[in-house]
Amino acid sequence: MSIQWFPGHMHRARKQIALVMAKVDVVIEVLDARLPGYSENPLLRELRGPRPCLKVLNKSDLADPAVTAAWMDFFRECGTVPMEISATSPKDAKRILGTLPGMVKERNFLMQPVNCLIVGIPNVGKSTLMNTLVGRKVARAANQAAITTKQKRVHVNDELTLYDTPGVLWPKIESVTASYMLAGSGAVRETAMDNAEVAARVGDYLLREYPGLLKERYKITDLPQNGIDLLEALGRKRGCLIKGGEVDVTKAAGILLNELRAGQIGRISLQKPPAPKAA
Repeated sequence: MSIQWFPGHMHRARKQIALVMAKVDVVIEVLDARLPGYSENPLLRELRGPRPCLKVLNKSDLADPAVTAAWMDFFRECGTVPMEISATSPKDAKRILGTLPGMVKERNFLMQPVNCLIVGIPNVGKSTLMNTLVGRKVARAANQAAITTKQKRVHVNDELTLYDTPGVLWPKIESVTASYMLAGSGAVRETAMDNAEVAARVGDYLLREYPGLLKERYKITDLPQNGIDLLEALGRKRGCLIKGGEVDVTKAAGILLNELRAGQIGRISLQKPPAPKAA
């Protein structure tokens, strides 16, 4: 499966970002802490050019803390400023606001405020973060892809202005693994994918990386060898049966994906950083 989900509003958003970028001093790229590399949009990297970028790893409370620490080291080694956050945390918002002025050349910010652009893929928490940064609801937020469809501009204070944009994916995600993991994280609307197929592939990964969490959550003593059989076992445990005693795989897939996204299985990362290059 290679996801190709690029609605019309995403195409418009890409054009809006390109237009507003000329005014922008700092780009705040919101990444999903569970899969920071997969949730980096290469189009945004191209659009921002040489501008300083603060990469905030949102939903860090859902991610494996050891893997998140490895990602933080990776981004620092790449010369990027990273920060792990929860978009709903006022404390984290204060850290972000305190960091931004230091990322641009010193000037009179009252005369020339810092213009910041919040970017990221769908359902990564951009609007939630903007609401927290501003201290009031200025953007619609929900745990669903493609909620923001228009650009917003908000003055945080006399020295800082924020621009929010719709979440933008790239026209075609070439990596099959990235496609499945992004779909599993909730970055893509479910109408654009086969839930059972996504859950089976995510299940393969969880069986390999987090077998203990699966055993504890679903009370399955002998874990199966693959994701499809995991859905069968989970479905029987949760009573997802249809006529003839067969498992409703679609329903079981929904349970696995919803509980993964809600953090009910445990703190899970869906991607590890690249291994350091040999000296």
